[in-house]
Amino acid sequence: MVFADMALINGKVFSPDGEGNVIRGDTVLVKDGKIMAVGSYDGAENAIGSDTRIIDCGGNTILPGLADAHCHPSISASARTGCDLFGIYIQEGEAEEDIIEKYLARLKTYIEKHPEEELIRGAGWVESNFQGDRRPTRHDLDRVCNDRPVILEAFSQHNLWVNTKAIEIAGVDENTPDVYVGKIYREESGYPEGMFNDPEAMDMIKTGVPGYDPSVEKYREEILYYQENEANRYGVTLVQDCMHSDNAREAYRQLAEEGKLTLRVRGVYLLEPGKGQEQLEEAIARKGRDDVGDDFRVDTVKMFAEGAFSLIEPYDRAFTEENGLPADYNEALYWDDGEFVSVAGKAMEAGFDVHVHAMGDNSVRQSVDCLVKAAGSADIKDRPPRNVIAHLMLVRDEDMDRMAENDIMGNCQPRWMVYDSDIEGMTPLMGEKRAGAAYPLRGFLDRGVRIAFGTDFPVTPPPDTMHEIQCAMTRAVFPEAPDYEKFKGKTLGSERPADLEEAVRSLSINGAYQIRAEEITGSIEEGKSADLVILDSDIEETDVDDIYAIKVEKTIFKGEIVYER
Repeated sequence: MVFADMALINGKVFSPDGEGNVIRGDTVLVKDGKIMAVGSYDGAENAIGSDTRIIDCGGNTILPGLADAHCHPSISASARTGCDLFGIYIQEGEAEEDIIEKYLARLKTYIEKHPEEELIRGAGWVESNFQGDRRPTRHDLDRVCNDRPVILEAFSQHNLWVNTKAIEIAGVDENTPDVYVGKIYREESGYPEGMFNDPEAMDMIKTGVPGYDPSVEKYREEILYYQENEANRYGVTLVQDCMHSDNAREAYRQLAEEGKLTLRVRGVYLLEPGKGQEQLEEAIARKGRDDVGDDFRVDTVKMFAEGAFSLIEPYDRAFTEENGLPADYNEALYWDDGEFVSVAGKAMEAGFDVHVHAMGDNSVRQSVDCLVKAAGSADIKDRPPRNVIAHLMLVRDEDMDRMAENDIMGNCQPRWMVYDSDIEGMTPLMGEKRAGAAYPLRGFLDRGVRIAFGTDFPVTPPPDTMHEIQCAMTRAVFPEAPDYEKFKGKTLGSERPADLEEAVRSLSINGAYQIRAEEITGSIEEGKSADLVILDSDIEETDVDDIYAIKVEKTIFKGEIVYER
């Protein structure tokens, strides 16, 4: 008789599978790191021996290991090494100047506590705090620190706020040409103002200031911290890190080789407009060299279709007039259609899936058009791509239809699907009607578009899976959210929210499908990796407005307990 190594008993299995069903049972047996059986205790008790570790789940829910299918663990690791600027939001009666002073006060305290640091980094400041004429500048930071470079990354990861010293070290000045992608905000003289927007402009600072990117050893430390405290703690055993440095990639590879990862990680190779063909050649040459079995792989290329919100209809008239913008202003697309199609098609032929950042309806429309054309022109018969469009803030019905027809996945962030300060900040840019229609989900689900959830962490901390489920099921803020008192009772839009099965499916098997691991993990099925989550409650019996408070009791990865509350 073969006995189980571990038995989860007296639980309530809730595991959507890839066929549209929900796997249920009260017992899960584990053997050699894999699921031996799932079903009833009466049918499993003969496989429970004297050496079997028995875990009584107390009638609480057992979920499959969950997926954060769009996040940035390595960026969160980098952010943790500097000044924490998260959590400061402009309040009624405050001006932009007040918010800048709050950031500077926090920065000053950090600098006083770290006199030994030659480079001051930080992360978490919020762009939407600055909707008027006043933007943060280098001169603000110079008041706090002018003898060392200061580099502060916005919570969105789309802007850097830096001091004069950082600009000087990076060798950027009034004679530096404008970038192809992004923007260098400039003073009247042409000298940089202190704000660098989007990848190409930001990279001038990130690569121009020595030591900005943490070392491989530092990434190793921070990734280990992340997986315990910000992944396994919330039941996550699978992540896609959607933008990382070479040092971070090497840290992942080393940890995977050493067997120190307690979650599966999938990385990306970044392709930038104007550099895409060259970068793709490098990615193809690297393909497979970074892979370590199932624990760490890079099978995806990442493309940004836009920086901010590229819209089909112009930005709101009042916004364009107030900011001196053209009446037809709608933000530029990053890629020429021909280049987009060519690069994406060659990536698919080389065995990569394409993961596109697109928020505005114009960038979503372009992404759908170009991915369909690229797939149609590429030789992909042996490996149909699993292409993904992430974020999807505004989407036309016809583009949802085309995503469904062409098997393009959507990666959505449930924490953004609520009425909060971000939506309030968008309203002046795009108008109340469009802001109220932001972050659709029901339209995708009803059309059969396969949806995976991601947190985009550290954009939205903490990466709590129960927060994701509640937001998807209510489209409203919850008591632990920073904006709760201001926005409680308000729901984003009028669409019907997700139900529990849809939310959990998007957090589990669909995330596994996105990164081609659905045969290994993502559901509680015999033969799959024993990646399991035991909650402290019965989620099906919990009121939807209280799901946010559910905690993970245990997270199991490959049959081993990797987190215990």
